[in-house]
Amino acid sequence: MRSTSLNRLNRWAVLMIFLITLFTFSYLNTSREKAEHVRKTRIAGILQQIAKDSSMYVEKSAADEIYKNVTVLCYILTMEANLDNKVAVVNTTWARRCNRVLYILCTGRNGPDILSTCAIGESKEHLTGKVRYSIKHIYQHYLNQYDWFLKADDDTFVVMENLRYLLSHYPTDKAGYLGYHFKLFVNQGYMSGGAGYVINRQALKQIVEWGFGGNYCREDGGDEDVEIGRCLEASGVSVFSSLDKFDRETFHTDSPWKHALGLQPEYLDEYSNNGVKTGADCCSQYPVTYHHMDEEHMLFLEHMLYRTHVWGRHGKSDMKDLFRPKEVHPREKETIYTNKP
Repeated sequence: MRSTSLNRLNRWAVLMIFLITLFTFSYLNTSREKAEHVRKTRIAGILQQIAKDSSMYVEKSAADEIYKNVTVLCYILTMEANLDNKVAVVNTTWARRCNRVLYILCTGRNGPDILSTCAIGESKEHLTGKVRYSIKHIYQHYLNQYDWFLKADDDTFVVMENLRYLLSHYPTDKAGYLGYHFKLFVNQGYMSGGAGYVINRQALKQIVEWGFGGNYCREDGGDEDVEIGRCLEASGVSVFSSLDKFDRETFHTDSPWKHALGLQPEYLDEYSNNGVKTGADCCSQYPVTYHHMDEEHMLFLEHMLYRTHVWGRHGKSDMKDLFRPKEVHPREKETIYTNKP
């Protein structure tokens, strides 16, 4: 009799534990859903403000002029799950300053700014294939319409005015590309994919007509930035320096606070072609990109860059020597690793 009572108690205890666990899980899941809904609503409200607001006191004639003179097509890698959140923020902030933007993803949605890559596949393992497909598409449809072609991710933030100013120092008829320069795996190094990289019209022409035609880089798989770097090098495309005259970086692999505070990942010490700097020397006064930026951080950076100023202090737009254009020559062979770990 006692054993039967204990068995009943044990069954009741197990049942109570199950019910409490189920209730707790359901409560936490509901709380997360509510928090996410509140977050999305808040972001949507901010995006509406940015899109409609015309209350800023801004003199932007130089930015308007260089927008016309240095044209940039931006192609941005994303996925369908991010269209209504990350892409919405990108599209309302920095991407609207591109001369043209293409979002690269597998989707059934149609639009002039969407390039579907469902035939390639949608995963990290297919990034090389997606970028190659994008480059070929751009070559076929936009080669002669734009000067430069910027590859970025949907968690990259780009200061387009600064990018154009940097690019204005370089020709478009001599094949070259630039970004955050890594020194491994490719003889002349390659550009970090996350920090974004930009190739000029002649480089686009050569990589499609020469690089992709040979067996110089994978058609898919591997690491996208390494593989594209290999094909660019095989196509005779030079690396252009993206440093300013103080040897400060313009493209960045992480968020601005990580670079400024010295919190970058340790791998940069091994990968960086120019060496890692922190504090006041981390970043150019005219930065071009930051990476690993979620929606809130993008909105905050947009606010600080485009909606706040210090009275009486303005960055100059007529500097003559901030950027000193030069090609970056390959390092010694012993610094090159054959395979990425």
